[in-house]
Amino acid sequence: MIISRTPLRISFLGGGTDYPQWYIEHEGAVLGTTIDKYCYVMLHDGRSWRTFDLPTKAGLGSSSAYTVGLLRVCTELPKETIAKIATVWEQDKLGGNIGSQDQYLCSMGGSRLLRFFEHGIKDMSISLKLMEPLQEHLMLFDTHQYRLAGDVVAHQLAEMKKHKKLLTRMAEMVAEGLQAIMEANMTAFGQLLHESWQMKRQLSKHVSTPAIDSIYEAGMKAGAIGGKLLGAGGGGFIIFFAEPDKQEAIRQALSELTYVSCKFEQEGTKVIYHD
Repeated sequence: MIISRTPLRISFLGGGTDYPQWYIEHEGAVLGTTIDKYCYVMLHDGRSWRTFDLPTKAGLGSSSAYTVGLLRVCTELPKETIAKIATVWEQDKLGGNIGSQDQYLCSMGGSRLLRFFEHGIKDMSISLKLMEPLQEHLMLFDTHQYRLAGDVVAHQLAEMKKHKKLLTRMAEMVAEGLQAIMEANMTAFGQLLHESWQMKRQLSKHVSTPAIDSIYEAGMKAGAIGGKLLGAGGGGFIIFFAEPDKQEAIRQALSELTYVSCKFEQEGTKVIYHD
């Protein structure tokens, strides 16, 4: 019996620019982190099982976490190699309707600024010490609405050429987000999340729903600086960014949702049991 543990991820800025359809011609960039919620893959006598700490189809990179975790129990390859193989597998299987950030984040772990080019990925690790103020401002909620990401992504990709200006700006915001982290300017970071979400909603009519818009409006009215729906859109988990003294009011305003406490993690995919 071999068991691997692979973290789920939160993407803050730049999501949508990590698709090959974009970054082969334009630079893509993503700022994201992994959290202490995991996918576990078990391998025994040629059979495998999987289980997750949080619901799947929720914008947390669960499908990539599973692919990475399966590779981890089957191989002793370095984490970066596993990330590359997982990316090829998923993009081939899904006809290109998946980006390149999830596999890398879930495999490597930690908080990272990733830049995507036609010939590879440039990776910058961000220390946990720098990320601690951000972690204190982060709130994660389950909207209890789930979707097939591929359906949402297909529509976005079909209209990508129409949204060159938006996607270029979304990639630029990643550097601004890193600067805000370096300066511990949490207000600026929250405002970037808000701006990014307003832009992402313009990429496709399927990104948000009236119910999601209502949730976002309630969180902002209760005191959040900014926020965004995670993943491709349509449902799943949503994050809000708020001063600690505003967070109880936000939890009360969103009491119909499930609040999930989480911490940033640093290890990435790993084998946790090998008999």
